[in-house]
Amino acid sequence: MDRAGAYLEVVKAQLPDADVVFDKFHLIANYHAVIDEVRRAEWRKASAQDKDVIKGQRYNLFRNPENRTREQTQSLMNLLHMNRNLAVVYILKDALPKPWDYHYPRAAAKYLARWCTWAAVSGIQAVRRFGRSLLKAQREVLNFCRHRITTGPLEGFNNTVSRIIHRACGIRSLDYLFLKLRQESLATDQRK
Repeated sequence: MDRAGAYLEVVKAQLPDADVVFDKFHLIANYHAVIDEVRRAEWRKASAQDKDVIKGQRYNLFRNPENRTREQTQSLMNLLHMNRNLAVVYILKDALPKPWDYHYPRAAAKYLARWCTWAAVSGIQAVRRFGRSLLKAQREVLNFCRHRITTGPLEGFNNTVSRIIHRACGIRSLDYLFLKLRQESLATDQRK
């Protein structure tokens, strides 16, 4: 699940013995918000010449290397050489998904603690705050090692529902929506 407090409160109240697994992709999205916060702060305090280098780099900082063009890579390297804080958040971004590669909770916990230490010594307040929040949620993050589940299929289904409603310009009948969803799920099963 997402780390949003309301979700967690409901699950803890209604299912107190359930193992909660915080979703990797939501955590990475949360860290992207941290990157964006740091990028905006660096842009505000940059000189006019440096602002030109920072401008337009938002998605370049989020992209994985295999999804960047040569020009995007060169532009990102110029930015990272110019700005220490953006280089730090970028390096930590690449290191963040590693705990989900582990199969043993102790090994993942050791790596997560190391990442949070790197965040703590980064000297960047937003990164330090994110690292502390990961340590607080350590059990929920590491539960992935035991259960190996994500919200990916659910997010995909939510996207399908939205797409069907959009194509139909709204839905007046829940029976119709149910039939369209059933039709879509059967088509998906046949593609496999």
